[in-house]
Amino acid sequence: MKTKIVIAAMAAFIGFAPMANAEDLISEKSLGGKFSANAAMTTEYFFRGLTQSGKGNPAVQAGFDFAHNSGMYLGAWGSSINFGGNIETDFYGGWSGEVGDAKVGVDAGVILYHYPSADSTDNLDFWEGYVKLSKDFGVAAASAKLSYSPDYTVSSGDAVYIEAALDIPVGKYFTLNLHGGHQWVDDNDAFGFDDYSDYLVGVSFGLVGFSAQIAYVGTDLPSAQVADDGRLMASLSRSF
Repeated sequence: MKTKIVIAAMAAFIGFAPMANAEDLISEKSLGGKFSANAAMTTEYFFRGLTQSGKGNPAVQAGFDFAHNSGMYLGAWGSSINFGGNIETDFYGGWSGEVGDAKVGVDAGVILYHYPSADSTDNLDFWEGYVKLSKDFGVAAASAKLSYSPDYTVSSGDAVYIEAALDIPVGKYFTLNLHGGHQWVDDNDAFGFDDYSDYLVGVSFGLVGFSAQIAYVGTDLPSAQVADDGRLMASLSRSF
């Protein structure tokens, strides 16, 4: 009897074994693109120079993307925060690719910033359209981006954010990261801040398969609006 049971069990195992090597019901190839994911930890989450996780509070972040061979893409990203609830979730889509003989990178799309645990009366949710141009010159990679929202967060009206970045390789292992931007908002009283500029100066490097960055982040806002502005942050991220 035991022998029959063992034989039956082995037959069942052999019968189901091919399932471990079964093909995907829907493959990436059939969709004409590729999925990717990313995860990060940071000592503090800044958005355009303003803390989102609270002074000195860390944040965990993760994202999921699909990039089609045509250049079209869709994605979602989330982070822990310390206002209007405890999470931010962003949903975006657009097109990216290179154009012209100079092979200038173009990235254009729309992004929705959503705060699912916030009170709806806070009106934190908003969406933006954006266009980004980039070019890798070998000695440095440069980019410039314009973002526009017709109804910025907390119902503060039209908003425009322009930014530029420069990444310069330094030696074999490090890259110097420079970033600057300026935020204009139609209704500063509702927004709670004056129009302002922000900046980032940092260094990034690879670390056992991860991407690491240490940077100093700040704005030109008066201390009455942003106490203890300007501080160091460090992050560790990885893409899959």
